[in-house]
Amino acid sequence: MIRLLEQPRPFHQIIFDNLHGMYDNPLIWLFIWLIIADIATGFVKSLVAKNTNSTKGINGLIKHGLVLFVGLSVYPIITASGFSSAADSFIVFCNLFYAVSFIENWGQIGLPLPEWLKKYIYKLSDEYKIKHEEDK
Repeated sequence: MIRLLEQPRPFHQIIFDNLHGMYDNPLIWLFIWLIIADIATGFVKSLVAKNTNSTKGINGLIKHGLVLFVGLSVYPIITASGFSSAADSFIVFCNLFYAVSFIENWGQIGLPLPEWLKKYIYKLSDEYKIKHEEDK
């Protein structure tokens, strides 16, 4: 009976609790580390290809920073709203796209990748290489 008289917790406190809970979430840590790895391999790729460009680098950092900001800002709000599965799905899809970008960079640097994986990554496929050579 006493519970009926209690005030519900304010929404902002629930958001802060979810924000604090992100610290122990492996999906969030994978998201952060994949972004860092993508930035690092993208920079190394530009050095190997000898087309390092500060404008492209700054634009990439801004893009990655915005994705990180949006991901880390939206996740606790969505989970506080009761849609934790949707928040996890959003982060999983971001992780998948960053993993593909990391693998593309890794392969374009010239580091070893399994052949079965190369055929599924368009930028590492023979079709992409042939088309890219024709455009030159």
